[in-house]
Amino acid sequence: MRKKINITVATGMQEMGGVATVLNVLSRGFNDNWNMRHITTHTNHTYWFGLNKIFLFLFSIIKLSYYLTFFNVGIVHIHMASRGSYKRKSVIIRIAKLFRAKTILHLHGAEFQEFYNNECSFKKQAHIRKTFDLADAVIVLSTQWHSWMKTIVGDPTKVHVIYNAVDTLDLNRSNIDQGRILFLGRLGERKGVKDLIDAFAIVLTEYPDSRLTLGGDGDVATFKQQVKNLGISNSVDFLGWVAGEQKKIWLSKADVYCLPSYNEGFPMGVLEAMSANIPVVASTAGGIPDAIEDSVDGLLIEAGDVEMLATHLKTMISNRDLNAAYSASAKKKFINNFSKQAVFPELDKIYTELMSK
Repeated sequence: MRKKINITVATGMQEMGGVATVLNVLSRGFNDNWNMRHITTHTNHTYWFGLNKIFLFLFSIIKLSYYLTFFNVGIVHIHMASRGSYKRKSVIIRIAKLFRAKTILHLHGAEFQEFYNNECSFKKQAHIRKTFDLADAVIVLSTQWHSWMKTIVGDPTKVHVIYNAVDTLDLNRSNIDQGRILFLGRLGERKGVKDLIDAFAIVLTEYPDSRLTLGGDGDVATFKQQVKNLGISNSVDFLGWVAGEQKKIWLSKADVYCLPSYNEGFPMGVLEAMSANIPVVASTAGGIPDAIEDSVDGLLIEAGDVEMLATHLKTMISNRDLNAAYSASAKKKFINNFSKQAVFPELDKIYTELMSK
């Protein structure tokens, strides 16, 4: 009798970014319950003139085919974003269906709607719709994405909202640096980093001891130049990519977490801030409003509104009662909706339903 397993197909668990963070959270409690095997299809590291990425993807196809041939595979759970990720995963799901495996497409890409609407021909859009129709279940990260996804799949009942989960953090918050604004993620225009720096320059005019701490890779040189041009270099920290214990240290120091993105899926950084009792100022992009209700769990802006962003940041710094109230409300909401104890059972239900068919 062939051994029964389930398969996760995704980027490497040691990569940087939100998908890798999700995978690592799932590895602590969910994967063991479902006897998951991980297949890596992509890495951000490039060598041999990029041939390593081609070989890795080809090896992932061989590995998937091996599992599907010699094991009793229940579910192939495919984590997918846009562009290159879509190309790879559209091949993977077709191979899985050749073996009649049950499949889940788990959509993470913050820019997938833009990719579909603005970057794809009608023929490519039809290919994308067919790819989603091949899946036995489709998982999206927010109600906003759920509404859109139902317009491009043949069977809207198979689309499910499963929020990202992060570990519950109980950090020592006795040494908060009042006025320290923390951003974690890839530094780029999509994440609203330029707007955040411009807003922080306004904040400094009233709160000269405040600090902006930017933790992430990306277009660092561009934003260092922006900070220099604004004359605020002494008030801005560029940490590079932070993870593990270093991330916890910076979360424990933060007075406010800020994410003024233009596009999002369901940002892990916001969830980590909620878990760590840090009040959030963010945009209404993607799934953020599912996590943060404006003026209840934090403060929200429309992406690009630099003046309002600065106003909200100043409010969080100056109004300590409001700062504490938002962080407490967000922590409660996190426990009830975004902790592993809340999210894993919802994912269990999808697996159980598919396995019973």
